[in-house]
Amino acid sequence: MITEPLIAIALCIVVYGAFSGRLEKSVISAPMVFMLSGLAFGSAGLGVIHIDIDNAVLKGFGELTLGFILFADAAATNSRYLVRENRIPKRLLLASLPLTILVGGIIAVFLFPALSWQEAFVIAAILAPTDAALGYAVVTSAHVPERIRQGILVESGFNDGLALPAVLLFAALAFSAMSGETRGLGYWLGFTAKQVTIGAVVGVVIGGVLGKFIHYADGKHWIAHSFRNLTCVGVAVLTLLGAHLVDGNGFIAAFAGGLVFGSFCPKRSGALTNFVEEEGQLFSLIIFFFFGAVMLPAATEYFTIVCVFYALLSLTIIRMAPTVLSLLDLKLKWPSIAFIGWFGPRGLASILFLLIAVEHEEMDRFTEIEAVVYVTVFLSVILHGASAAPLSRLYGKTEAAKIDGVRPQN
Repeated sequence: MITEPLIAIALCIVVYGAFSGRLEKSVISAPMVFMLSGLAFGSAGLGVIHIDIDNAVLKGFGELTLGFILFADAAATNSRYLVRENRIPKRLLLASLPLTILVGGIIAVFLFPALSWQEAFVIAAILAPTDAALGYAVVTSAHVPERIRQGILVESGFNDGLALPAVLLFAALAFSAMSGETRGLGYWLGFTAKQVTIGAVVGVVIGGVLGKFIHYADGKHWIAHSFRNLTCVGVAVLTLLGAHLVDGNGFIAAFAGGLVFGSFCPKRSGALTNFVEEEGQLFSLIIFFFFGAVMLPAATEYFTIVCVFYALLSLTIIRMAPTVLSLLDLKLKWPSIAFIGWFGPRGLASILFLLIAVEHEEMDRFTEIEAVVYVTVFLSVILHGASAAPLSRLYGKTEAAKIDGVRPQN
């Protein structure tokens, strides 16, 4: 029955909400509470919740939630500041992200000999994107300089969309190898380019045109107070789903659309951000609850020491080494590089990408891939959630934060 999960979720909302002001400054994060509550109520704990969730339903709900959050985060981004100072997110997206997939794939090949190299790289691509929601205390902290916060936020916004073509590519290659199908390099290059470029174009067009229109309508006082946020939500959904209609990447479209929308309609983008902090956060927390209650217990029998070891490598060396290499020549101080490298949490996008990969291509050894992804997300929710607030305060007091946050280093 759906009654028990809804009661448990409502209870989590009430209890966490009552202490949220204090907990947000502590080592206890909202995703952590909801995930662990789901684990406690689910089959791995008290066994109160017994529910089968259709993957297609969960994927659709997760995709809308992630697209909505990406659009709102982008709309709240200081785009003018980003134009002036974009070197950190540009390095993280164009250099660190591909290196992360490469390093993660190579390590997975050696640690999981039962998997094909294509399946090993599926794991690496699924775990490459970051989730700013798990480090919410970082991207909203007044202790962290805007330059660093914007870099982390923009990276987490765009890398979802940039990683998805890689996920689909390696999943398709794994299926092709298993079925004996062969396709040329040109096909795969075209597939990847189409995913990225079409999504960006759709997002810019929809976000720009509707942003100008809403800004004009708002200036004429045509929009009723009750519809001010809803119109923005409609634009977010249109950017996400509009890209799908032309086989583009919906996540890139949502974030690119949000950036343009925020530039043309700044008055509404601020209200949208406040709206998302409540409704968007609620949707993502519901997914973390079901992740703990249903998805994580189903994969526990496939957890191994090697899975945990790879998960820890994914959160440290696989993420941080490419970050160091990509940011070195920007002459950032080491505390700043370490701070950016550590806050690469894995969360909603990785859960969603796993469901998308399985939907597109039937992989032969899904259960092992599922176990690696889920244990990595579980550890990330705990470790990044617990460290976000205290490390933000600690980093904000360093000389590195003052120097790297004030001016670009030449």
